[in-house]
Amino acid sequence: MLLTALVVIVLVAYIIESILDNLNLSTARNALDPKIAHLYDAKERERSISYSAEKTRFGFISSTISTLILIFALSYGWFASLDNWARGIFDNQILVSLLFIASLSLISYLLGLPFTLYSTFKIEEKYGFNKTTPKVFFADTIKGAALATLIGGSLLTAVLWLYQELGSNFWILAWALLAVFSLLMFMFGTTLILPLFNKLEPIKDGPLKQGIEKYCASQGYNLGRLFVMDGSKRSSKANAFFSGLGSSKTIVLFDTLIEKLTTTEIIAVLAHEIGHYKKKHTLSMFIFSNIQTFATFALLGFLLGYPELSTALGASQSSFHLSALTFFILFTPLSIFLGLINNTWSRHNEYESDTFAKQTYKVEPMRSALSKISTDSLANLSPHPAYVAFNYTHPTLLQRLKNLE
Repeated sequence: MLLTALVVIVLVAYIIESILDNLNLSTARNALDPKIAHLYDAKERERSISYSAEKTRFGFISSTISTLILIFALSYGWFASLDNWARGIFDNQILVSLLFIASLSLISYLLGLPFTLYSTFKIEEKYGFNKTTPKVFFADTIKGAALATLIGGSLLTAVLWLYQELGSNFWILAWALLAVFSLLMFMFGTTLILPLFNKLEPIKDGPLKQGIEKYCASQGYNLGRLFVMDGSKRSSKANAFFSGLGSSKTIVLFDTLIEKLTTTEIIAVLAHEIGHYKKKHTLSMFIFSNIQTFATFALLGFLLGYPELSTALGASQSSFHLSALTFFILFTPLSIFLGLINNTWSRHNEYESDTFAKQTYKVEPMRSALSKISTDSLANLSPHPAYVAFNYTHPTLLQRLKNLE
């Protein structure tokens, strides 16, 4: 019965995703609002539609294959077989779980690798976005795997030890451990982890730096940690982001952003990022995320006491890794609902930051910056509202421009 429920949940999630993708494709050629209709000429609009359609079709193929593999794995006891293999190598339960999770992660990565390579070196390359070389791609893979093994493996070992010692009550300390780690990464990850993959350099002296310093001084914002990142190393798309709290607050501007926008447009984008700090968006989102994690761990701790979570996958005995796997599949519907809430809140925060930039700087460069960033990345200017609700962390370009008015 539980196995049937797992298969149904996987299928329903796949169907919902496919419906949303098809709805989004169905509106791609809708007539554009006059406020944004001029941003694409006929040729660029066609490229934008083609880019979105190609990514969607490829995503459909990828998700179909991954869904079928997962259903077969559930139906034919592949997870139980992997568990038996791990138990044949180790007797220690912590080592069994570590080997199972590491093996499953490797299998998942290898199955997804062809799709990642095609997306990066075929689709993104075709539309002029990819700047990643094979050398950079595989260097990123090796570094990512090393970090996952070192950091993820250490955290997982600690969680497994807590479970072994405390049983179903492990979740309180496990959550606290992950909350502390996430806080450290939130505050210092940009300067500790990101430099392993990208160069972060202080902004150079000149009119841009002077303009930024003048604006920051007007807002009482300490400009101690403003970096330019070599985003062009991997993609031509422009971006910027804010991270950290208190003295660790950091703003990162992609070099592609500086290349493509004017000085006033860049300052407008910077004002938007500072708006996130001034409005305490990063802090509130961090707290809300940890509240969700707390509730998830509490539910996990409760359900791990039921051996049926493991036996539903075909195992003869209960284990942390199999029960946790079943739990997170069962959690999928709630995860979709929470994602809807998180995206809605995130879009609200983006509106507030746009308004902050408008009120504290200038509205026109904010409008032109948003338009350039969207069209430069061949963004779909007529996405379906349902797709936006479930998938967009930022409002659509049209919504943001109307908000600025």
